[in-house]
Amino acid sequence: MGKILLFLLPAILLMSAGCNDSTYPFEQVTEEFTFTYDLPNEGVVDLFVLNCYMNNIRTLQADSTQPAGSHSSSWDLLDSSALRVPDGLYYIRIILDDDVIETQMYEVYK
Repeated sequence: MGKILLFLLPAILLMSAGCNDSTYPFEQVTEEFTFTYDLPNEGVVDLFVLNCYMNNIRTLQADSTQPAGSHSSSWDLLDSSALRVPDGLYYIRIILDDDVIETQMYEVYK
């Protein structure tokens, strides 16, 4: 039971915040920004933007073979319909060869 509660606690905290603002020190962004990520080895990379409910709202890169090392990409705060996302919490998920290697958190606001 304790393991389930620990797993659900982050989701409960986000839901109580309404996904509109946070009390956590997420990086705040108001316009297009560049982020960096490190790959431990060469492989196929996918970059996704997820909303606070962990739904994919935009694919930034798909099936891109990249070498090991430091890389950068950017997000213009648009969703897959080319509309600016509402203010709130968003995640950029970096996947290497079908394994999540990093999830970066951002708070979008005007």
